[in-house]
Amino acid sequence: MRPAARVVLCRIILFLLVVFCSAGCAGLGVDPLPLRDPAVDRAWPPPPSSPRVRFLREITGPQQIVPNQGKFRQLWEIVTGEEQLAIPFLTPYGIASDGAGLLCVADTSARTVQCYDLTKREVHYILQAGDEPLASPVGVALDAASNVLVSDSVNSKVYIFSPQGEFLRELGSGAVRFQRPAGIAVAVNGDVYVVDVLAHKLKVFEKTGRYIGEFPREGSGEPLYLPSNVAVDRAGHVYITDSMNFTVKKYDRDGNYLRSFGEIGDAPGSFARPRGVAVDSDLHVYVVDATFDNFQIFDQEGKLLLFVGKPGKGPGEFYLPSGIFIDRNDRIFVSDTYNKRIQVFEYLRQGTP
Repeated sequence: MRPAARVVLCRIILFLLVVFCSAGCAGLGVDPLPLRDPAVDRAWPPPPSSPRVRFLREITGPQQIVPNQGKFRQLWEIVTGEEQLAIPFLTPYGIASDGAGLLCVADTSARTVQCYDLTKREVHYILQAGDEPLASPVGVALDAASNVLVSDSVNSKVYIFSPQGEFLRELGSGAVRFQRPAGIAVAVNGDVYVVDVLAHKLKVFEKTGRYIGEFPREGSGEPLYLPSNVAVDRAGHVYITDSMNFTVKKYDRDGNYLRSFGEIGDAPGSFARPRGVAVDSDLHVYVVDATFDNFQIFDQEGKLLLFVGKPGKGPGEFYLPSGIFIDRNDRIFVSDTYNKRIQVFEYLRQGTP
């Protein structure tokens, strides 16, 4: 097509688009992604026990989120040459949700963070921080303003982006250096917690970015050994996956050690490769184990309450899972890493139908 004819056709399409939307954009509206798949009915524990965790759905990537906009979109792509980027999951790891429709997933192999608006059915990608490409995004978290915090284990930095993916700044640049940042979490008061794997520490920042200090305190008698992930409950207690000590350690907000969950072993309640950690509204502690292909749920005394999952590809089955996040609605998001998907569950409080 000649350039002049292409310009004319583009103008015609733009005119039709304006007319179409001035009439109410009929046909362009989309329904939010349903967070429960009616075709699947699975819950744990199985009957006759009362269910406490229910499977909702799986999310396999952007093609599932962004709806097909039909022939009009196809015509627009032909004329303008614009094609919507669709990066599939390769090895999803860190995961976070704001509970209102925004879901962000760090994919280490794809070197990107995918952020989904499940309400508008849109996706955008975070591929670089300014002029610096992401090399190995591992951890992701959202603050109260839905800014996206991303830890990059190879670049040894933690970046902060706007909800739209615009690079804002680095966390702790200059004054604080990371060796290998991994898991990241934001507390209710805005404090930011970053696991530094090779430093065997958890580094803590105020919401302003000012560095506060690190866990565990020197001489505490409970050192971390290659920690990987972190979660913070509503009371400000901090839970750290102490990977090579095969346990999860709980601290108060001042970094004082309180207790541990689990130990090395192959029986329920023990760990082989503990990964992500999260806490629900009743303060139950969830721990993903990549070897067992499940997540285990503990009470605050460290007693095992339930485990969910086994090896496989079906609902509630996993292949080397890693990250876990529980939103304010008690929806449980698990990175089913080598099945290249996210599985979504919900915690059913006592009396939930």
